[in-house]
Amino acid sequence: MLKMYAQGTRPDGSSVRLVIFGLSYKNLDKLREGRPIKFSGSTCRLDDDIEFLIFAGESEQEMQRKFADLIGPDTEVHIDPKLRD
Repeated sequence: MLKMYAQGTRPDGSSVRLVIFGLSYKNLDKLREGRPIKFSGSTCRLDDDIEFLIFAGESEQEMQRKFADLIGPDTEVHIDPKLRD
């Protein structure tokens, strides 16, 4: 997996920070096997208290259903209404 961080300027002059992830075919195979990719923000020049979790599923709705079991009662969540069952 390729991880990059960049800082630049948008065409309107405002500042923008980019975090870029490049997934190899091997990474995609892992995702298809149901094996998520997890890493710390420090690997791409962000704070270490930020963690990324990349996972895949057949559809957005299917992924939302899988993830729902991991959410506790004190977790703040926003789910796009179009993804709700």
